[in-house]
Amino acid sequence: MLMVEAMRISLSQVPLFLASLGLWPAAAAAGDADALDLTDVPGPWENHVVELPDRVTDADTGATSPLSMHYLAAGPVDAPRVVLLHGFPDFAYSWRDVIPLLADDFRVIAPDMRGYAGSGMPEGGYDMDTLAGDIVALFDAAAAEDGLDDAQAAAPVHLVGHDWGAGVGWWVALTAPERLASYTAISVPHPATFAEYVRTKPEQQRRSGYMLLLSRKVAPRLFASMGDRRRARLYRGELTRAEGFTDEDLEWYKAAFATTEMARGPLLYYRTMMQGRKDQQAAMEALEPVAVPVLMVTGKRDKYLMWEMAEDSGAHVDPGPFEVEVFEDAGHFLQWEDPEGLSARWRTFVEDLSRP
Repeated sequence: MLMVEAMRISLSQVPLFLASLGLWPAAAAAGDADALDLTDVPGPWENHVVELPDRVTDADTGATSPLSMHYLAAGPVDAPRVVLLHGFPDFAYSWRDVIPLLADDFRVIAPDMRGYAGSGMPEGGYDMDTLAGDIVALFDAAAAEDGLDDAQAAAPVHLVGHDWGAGVGWWVALTAPERLASYTAISVPHPATFAEYVRTKPEQQRRSGYMLLLSRKVAPRLFASMGDRRRARLYRGELTRAEGFTDEDLEWYKAAFATTEMARGPLLYYRTMMQGRKDQQAAMEALEPVAVPVLMVTGKRDKYLMWEMAEDSGAHVDPGPFEVEVFEDAGHFLQWEDPEGLSARWRTFVEDLSRP
């Protein structure tokens, strides 16, 4: 749901004004990124593409059609299942260092969410209800892809989300708690907590100011137009661990956001959220508590979300348990900065849940 500091520069008012006049340069050519197949990302995982039936693809008419969803998967097919949801500007590859750390004991599934990378990029369906429904549909489609029987497929899954993926994950926990064994939110607090802080805390208002810029119609063109150096700074500027984003990683992120069309879907999340945002804010503050076990993890150096929201999210989890972990030396991308620490903390949380 959040953006990095370099994007504040590239999406400042001056480029937006120039783009509106047609004076901003067209999207840069993808170059070698064109040769990368986003449905066949190499690594210690499998690549799958499934069709999610009857998903909303037109926001105006509510028309439905199948939605193609690509995901990475690793681990024994009959092991407990954990689904990892990425944020923006990201895709399933976000979890490249986490997947191998969990795959010995879990069936790990990391999708490209609606509008991203190797998944379908429909015109509509970027509201929270539809996005959460995509993930529940993926639970069933991935289970069928793995050949699970009905009982295995119905077993609750562990869900982990970062950034926009965390926002969607909270919505899954709110709307389909029976499908979850646990929920882990990275960086993004419960929606009611976030809405309250945006309404009452000037500091969080300042940190969230970029969202309006990212909702502008010209934003996809600006994002796709970035050259290699600017794109690398965008990601690396957030990290306390330099090796968290390599030159090889840059090639995959170029491919995932290579054109205006490929950047359009991810930025529709922001446009949809900002439409009627006052009504949405009131609705978020009135949400019912989350009724699944929750681990809230955040980095104290996160520039876009006040870390204090993590603890306050516990007021919206009932009956729990609810746990918080604040990583003192990490920022927004915990899965890149400390994949080992994040994975170990998640394992402890899940193991504690299984104890009598």
